[in-house]
Amino acid sequence: MNWQKRTKQWERECVKTRRYLWLRRRRLKMFQISPNNKVLDLGCGDGLNIKLLNQMGISKVFGVDISSYLLKIAQKNNPQTKFYLASAKKLPFKNGYFDVILIDSTFYHFFDDPKSLIEIRRVLKKGGKLNFIEAHKSFLRKLIDKFTLSSFANYLPFFKGRQFAYMAEKISLARWLEKEETFLKSLWKYGFKKIFLKRDLLSIIGSYQRT
Repeated sequence: MNWQKRTKQWERECVKTRRYLWLRRRRLKMFQISPNNKVLDLGCGDGLNIKLLNQMGISKVFGVDISSYLLKIAQKNNPQTKFYLASAKKLPFKNGYFDVILIDSTFYHFFDDPKSLIEIRRVLKKGGKLNFIEAHKSFLRKLIDKFTLSSFANYLPFFKGRQFAYMAEKISLARWLEKEETFLKSLWKYGFKKIFLKRDLLSIIGSYQRT
């Protein structure tokens, strides 16, 4: 299978995963985003978080992703939202344009790229918030990842569907989990101070303010 087909399959599988709406809503509410805030969903995927934010009364949301396939789905699901095909390294917005930047299960692709972090800070207002939800290096996650790769996973729909998506991002995810704590401690170097950082069985939920 060539890389274009593999990418397309990975994108399709990603759309099927992470669909627990009650959990997404609960986590998004933790950030206490104001209806007046201008929000960037960086790595918006199929636009599910944008749809939930709109339902919460937060309508000034913009979406950015590097996948044209996922952006088409996002636009269909959120016809009133503006979407941009771009990477975190070069965002098509002026300085200090956003009150909030949301990154959900995407940071691990570019967390160790200084250009991306500098660009995120550039488009965020002084005093604005960088909110993120990412994988956490926990014992339960190790068990789930190990089971996902086992032959038993083929007999359970959830794990079978998760296999391809996980394999495609296994290297990036492993690098993130290994450097998770180091990265969190380094955010101050890029001009962010911690508002809160919480951990559950599988994820970390963080909110940092641009100084």
